[in-house]
Formats: sequence, C-alpha cells, structure tokens
Amino acid sequence: MQVFNSNTLLAFGKRHADADKAVRELNRTLRAARWSKMQDIVDAYPSATVLNSERVVFKLKGNDYRAIAAFDFQRHAVFVKFIGTHAEYDALNALTVDFYSTR
Repeated sequence: MQVFNSNTLLAFGKRHADADKAVRELNRTLRAARWSKMQDIVDAYPSATVLNSERVVFKLKGNDYRAIAAFDFQRHAVFVKFIGTHAEYDALNALTVDFYSTR
C-alpha cells in the first residue's frame, strides 16, 4: 500500500526511542501490505481495532502508543491520521482526528 504521512510516522519513532522499533515495523507492514478489506488488517494485526469502514487503531509497544490510520482499499492507500501516546489518544475523537491531513 502507499503510505501517506510515513515520514511523520517515522519521525515520531525517532522522538520516542522506545516506540521506534514498533513504528518502523508498522510502516514496513503497511508498505508491503496487499490488503483489500478490513479483515485482512485484523488477520495481520490481531490487536488492531476497526473503528469503521475505513479507520483502524493500531496498538504499539504494548499499547503504550497508538496509531490511527484510514484505508482506501480501491486506491491501495493508507493515511496516517494520528500517532501518539495512549493518553493523547484517549483525549481525541478517533473517528474524526486528522492531525496529518494531506488535503
């Protein structure tokens, strides 16, 4: 899949060294993925939570960090909407957050 905001994702890992390995793994997995439906994501990431028909929450580093991504299966694209601590995640609306808009 084409990953939009991949640089932001990787920069977060550099700022949070304890999350770097998990962030890089997620980025590699997203880039290599050939997913065509939400179930493909859940099969690859059993700890992921599907929020709606396009958004998924990925729990990173034992749920210390969370990433929200929106998927466009037709375009084979994924848009990173948020990455942050569990506490930061709890303070936002996961269905509407768009910290890293490409629009």
